[in-house]
Amino acid sequence: MRLNPVLERLTPYRAGPPLAEVRRQYQLDRISILSANEVPWGPFPEVVEAMKSVLDGLNRYPDGACNELRDIIAEQRGVDAECVTFGNGSCELLMLLGQAFLSPQHHVVFPHPSFVMYRLIALANGAPYAAVALKDLDYDLDAMLAAVRDNTSLLIICNPNNPTGSYLEPEVMRGFIERVPPEVVIVLDEAYDEFVTSPRHEESAAWLKDHPNLVILHTFSKVYGLAGLRVGYGIAHPDVVQALDKIRQPFNVDSLAQVAAVTSLRLPDRMEERRRRIAEERDRVAARLHDMGIGYHPSEANFLLVDVTGLGIPGPEVAQALLERGVLTRSGYAMDCPGWIRVTIGEVEEGDQFLSAIAELRTAGGGV
Repeated sequence: MRLNPVLERLTPYRAGPPLAEVRRQYQLDRISILSANEVPWGPFPEVVEAMKSVLDGLNRYPDGACNELRDIIAEQRGVDAECVTFGNGSCELLMLLGQAFLSPQHHVVFPHPSFVMYRLIALANGAPYAAVALKDLDYDLDAMLAAVRDNTSLLIICNPNNPTGSYLEPEVMRGFIERVPPEVVIVLDEAYDEFVTSPRHEESAAWLKDHPNLVILHTFSKVYGLAGLRVGYGIAHPDVVQALDKIRQPFNVDSLAQVAAVTSLRLPDRMEERRRRIAEERDRVAARLHDMGIGYHPSEANFLLVDVTGLGIPGPEVAQALLERGVLTRSGYAMDCPGWIRVTIGEVEEGDQFLSAIAELRTAGGGV
């Protein structure tokens, strides 16, 4: 077999262990899944009913242009319909952007640590890249600008950032965008934007008219509880949309996903309720960690990055110890955040299970 040589630099994405296996191995009756930044609730009830109503039509291909979904997003975001594009999750849009803009001659800049897909699309397209280190777990915007070269095609920034939860306020983000050369496409990944509660939050799609090099990504996998359906969208200049349309597969968003997404967007009050509940639980967990003397990084997302260096066991062992206690988290040692774990915000009962387990580990092995 003559495989593409770039594959030698890539490793497959590995999801967590199957829950049935975890239950069996550790004899657990209850598991709190706080590892993948999902919400603890499924689709809104109205969404479930809407999906049921179209099951009989699954013998037909979906609307390849996502017309109904395109129109409602364009209306809600205040952009022209031709400025909206769709993917099988926002991950597919990132991969398409890599194919459209990256090559061995085209450079990309992204922060690190951040979402793993940014590095992957660079490697998959043989593109040179600058992974700009965070500064105290926050973005170093001056360093990101300094990393831009004459051949830089893409600059990617996740706001709020995954895995830190750091958030750039609109005035800071706008100022940064204005400093990026106009020939560089700026990908603003807002996968966690629906969780932001900052009073200064703005609709970033409004910036597109002044910055045609801006691409804004959103997903239905997070606050809307549709991670199992895989649907995301981008807002961009029509030239970018047309470029992605040239290389995306036909019918890349299935019928159920389109119906679920459209119905979800018609229920803004339900989305706001979820935002409020996540924010309240995030604040509660953060306050409890503070009371225990355990550090965390301020977050505007649906997760917290928690400091595990002061516990009674070594930091690299914490995620496994929590797993054995029925709490799935994401080890920072697997995300180039040594000394930390990322904990998704779930139900109150899940938060309590995590807090109980971390309190136990705080005193394990003779720790204080």
